[in-house]
Amino acid sequence: MIKKAYKYILLIILSITYINCSDLDVENYNNPDRDIVLSTSDGVKSLASGLFNTWFIQEQHNFGSPGPAMWVMADWGTVTFANYATLDMSEEPRIFIDNSPSYAYHSIIRNYWQQMYAVITTANDVLVAIDNGVEIGDQGSETMMVKGMGYFMQGLGNGYIGLVYDKAYPSDENTDYATLGATTYQESIEIAISQLEKAIEVFDNNQFTLPIEWINGNTFSNLEMSKLAHSFIARLMVYSARNIEQNNAIDWAKVLEHSEKGITSDFNVEGDGNASDRKWMSWYKYYLARPTWGKVDMRIVNMLDETIPANWPEEGISALPHEGKIISNDQRVLTDFQYDASNNRPERGLWRWSTYRYSRLDDWINLNFFAPVIMMRKAEIDMFKAEALVQLNRIPEAINIINAGTRTTRGGLPPLSTSASIDDVKKAITYERTIELPLTGMGIEYFDMRRSGQLQDGSLLHFPIPAQQLEVLVEPFYTFGGLDPQFGVPNEDVSINGWYNPQN
Repeated sequence: MIKKAYKYILLIILSITYINCSDLDVENYNNPDRDIVLSTSDGVKSLASGLFNTWFIQEQHNFGSPGPAMWVMADWGTVTFANYATLDMSEEPRIFIDNSPSYAYHSIIRNYWQQMYAVITTANDVLVAIDNGVEIGDQGSETMMVKGMGYFMQGLGNGYIGLVYDKAYPSDENTDYATLGATTYQESIEIAISQLEKAIEVFDNNQFTLPIEWINGNTFSNLEMSKLAHSFIARLMVYSARNIEQNNAIDWAKVLEHSEKGITSDFNVEGDGNASDRKWMSWYKYYLARPTWGKVDMRIVNMLDETIPANWPEEGISALPHEGKIISNDQRVLTDFQYDASNNRPERGLWRWSTYRYSRLDDWINLNFFAPVIMMRKAEIDMFKAEALVQLNRIPEAINIINAGTRTTRGGLPPLSTSASIDDVKKAITYERTIELPLTGMGIEYFDMRRSGQLQDGSLLHFPIPAQQLEVLVEPFYTFGGLDPQFGVPNEDVSINGWYNPQN
């Protein structure tokens, strides 16, 4: 059965990954001979050049991404449309996800699994080729750049599988696929971190400038790539927690170490418009932020103005204080949110209605996707530092970071008092993360709610192995989520005692 699993993954590589490679100087571009590609300098470099784009397309661009479903499960956003399983995954009471091949939106489980393993196995091939003596560039001048990128993309692929799914098939360039078996998401995260650490070692000790098209619009130096790898390690360490207990058990000293070595400015990818050949635009951001589509959940409206209830009242907008308009000293209410009391499809549930939409990305939408696609904000890394310092009982240092950050610079809110309680500091960090980071990296809102035990009761805590993979393995289908019926172990696979249960 394991050999069948590998054949399934290999098929994905041959049908998907190679056609994403750029400048591949091999006859019959769409179906290159694998041995030829992996034995030539240009072939191996071309494989490496397309790795980040393959990852980006699934994280930001592809219609089959789990990102929109995570967004609504986190009760950050809300929709009345069924696309991407957003309607199903925001149902109240929560329902389980249908993990069967016939499910209309099964692609949100299947596509991400397939493409992440395409990233991993292709990165493995790149590293095997280098280990076998292939040199890249003039007299091997680019070999270490490509090797570092191989490790980096192994880490992103294995890491994000560990963030999204309950089980994994983690691998590296030394893996014997014939003996590869399923393991826990924790092991996938651990392997990913070790791979990113290998990338950092390469980046720190070899000078290069990454070609601008590899991570579009960025000519990252080796040291800038090192900062990015440190930042992704911090993400994996923090976001992989499935509940409060796991969150508290994180090695927060390590999180602080990696965050302090992380990015010092926002990480963007340059957009390339919305033509049919686009490779660097984000449907994920576009649909969830554009007017008349995604809205801001009332839970977030309530966070900005506690006089407004966190759930839409049955009596309608007339029951909301000041017609649901936020009254707040936070200046981001004026820059990032737009009052919009229009709603539709009441038959799909009034809990989906809201008085606001997220407008911070309007300039990007109006520029026809040629503007930078935000992937990771400096504020995210700053809040990792602050949270780590709180966990390490270094409260004054955490307060200093919060006060120097977006709370005051963008929000215009008063600095936290130096005598603020731990609870007030934690609340300030949660607030900043919630208001400042939406629709940046896929799943951030969901991962934060998951690790803090706040996902609405019945929300799944991770996705199952896709049904198509289970069919290849001749394993029974399984799933997670729901209240009645409920599938999965409470607090390990499915949320209980979260912020809201409509049955209570």
